[in-house]
Amino acid sequence: MISPVFSRSYSIKLLMALWLLVPVFSLNAADKPVVSSGLAWENAIIHIEVTSKEYSYVKPWERGERKASKTGVVVGNHLIITTAEDLADQTLIRLKKQGGGLFSLGRVLWIDYHANLAALTTDEKDFWTGLQSAPLADPVPISGSVRVQRWEDDQLEDREGNVERMSVDNSALSFVSVPILKVDSTISGAGSGEAITTNGKLIGLACQQDGDTISAIPTSFISSILKARQANTYTGLGYFDFTWDIADNPLNLDYLKLPGPARGVIVKEIGLKPGVDSPVKPRDVILQIDGFDIDALGYYHDPQYKKLLLENLSSRSKWAGADCKMKIWRDGKEQDIIYKLPKAEFSDNLIPFQSFDRDPEYVLVGGFVFVPLTNAYLRSWGASWQQKAPFRLFYYNMDKVHPERPQRVVLSEVLPDPVNIGYEGLHNLVIDEVNDMKIKQISDIIAALKSPKNGFNIFKFESGESVQMAVLDATNLNEATQKIMATYHIPVDHVIDSAIAQTNSAATAPATPIVQK
Repeated sequence: MISPVFSRSYSIKLLMALWLLVPVFSLNAADKPVVSSGLAWENAIIHIEVTSKEYSYVKPWERGERKASKTGVVVGNHLIITTAEDLADQTLIRLKKQGGGLFSLGRVLWIDYHANLAALTTDEKDFWTGLQSAPLADPVPISGSVRVQRWEDDQLEDREGNVERMSVDNSALSFVSVPILKVDSTISGAGSGEAITTNGKLIGLACQQDGDTISAIPTSFISSILKARQANTYTGLGYFDFTWDIADNPLNLDYLKLPGPARGVIVKEIGLKPGVDSPVKPRDVILQIDGFDIDALGYYHDPQYKKLLLENLSSRSKWAGADCKMKIWRDGKEQDIIYKLPKAEFSDNLIPFQSFDRDPEYVLVGGFVFVPLTNAYLRSWGASWQQKAPFRLFYYNMDKVHPERPQRVVLSEVLPDPVNIGYEGLHNLVIDEVNDMKIKQISDIIAALKSPKNGFNIFKFESGESVQMAVLDATNLNEATQKIMATYHIPVDHVIDSAIAQTNSAATAPATPIVQK
């Protein structure tokens, strides 16, 4: 019999010997790819840190910095997918794997703001050692339990969730309608690319959270984009450039002489895409799209996801420029038409929905600060900007782009100076003309300032504004602008199309004046 003392001593020595071997084993294993019959999510989920430029759209010459943490998932050879949110205007991307070690420098392979998707990689070869590629579910389940996963303080947070349904809604960063997977979970602060997983497969990337409901980009949608990009057939997201009303009131269909039970939707407005002639017309009844019958509430029966809004058919493995076969009711008879999907672009809206990867445009003259009217500018009013921003500015969201007026320009504020005495209180006024020249876009202001009227620059504002006209002496306006720039530490007097004009500082020659004496 072995004595208890010897037994304890032997056990301690054996444990110490085994402990000493562990680092050697770990170092050797880290140099080799993981070989496993199953997926370990800690080897597929990546922690992402993004540093980006932050702009003030009220004082557009000001520059700040913001940092964000996101989640990505390895889905292929040196490929990480994540949401596009927080990647705009990025200056630094850092990646961390497996909850530890040093960060690796990442870079964007491609980014699609309308789809809210991005692909990242790193050129540091050691980063990929030990990582696994996650399979994408296609189709994705529309019921059942799932896991919501992300790295939190170098620990893989793993929360339970349940799939509620598949729906169709606007993309988080765009006006385009896309499929959205709704997941119920008690995890907090989700919406930055968290991995939604089940049965060893990725089924979605979280893009928003409202209470306990997470909105996620389903992998069926992600997979179709990845395949199209790989085949070089991806042309961007398309959309239906018309609005419609439900046909639940039989009298509406009776008026349009459509026989039978209520079905289809009634086209209300067309031409949302500037410069494109829509093949559908107001009061058309859309009965069918690509063989799918449209009911009186605007739904079709999807083979995988049951009832979905018809907008989903614009991105159901179709891209910009693709043809959709439509069956419509027009002028008392059924007709077949071909609808070509227009490409979604932020410039399609008079007031751009977003402005990514470009410096804010502005023109400064005599303390008058002119900026394009954008939703980024309106969001300066805070989280409740849709209620707090001036209604007359927000109302321009209802208007369309016109060739004669592709942009609206606002006098955002006046920086006080002797040259503009009496105008200090002017702000948020939409400009109509400068020196009798119609202002179609912000670059027109620079052109108009070169033609003063009898020694004065005359600014006329849109009808209905509280002030209709402002006048500045053109004689010494350039010198006054240079003085204002020095007083308020403004580096340049204008930024147009992200091309920054020459700076005016003691070390450089003066910037080319934008006004004429």
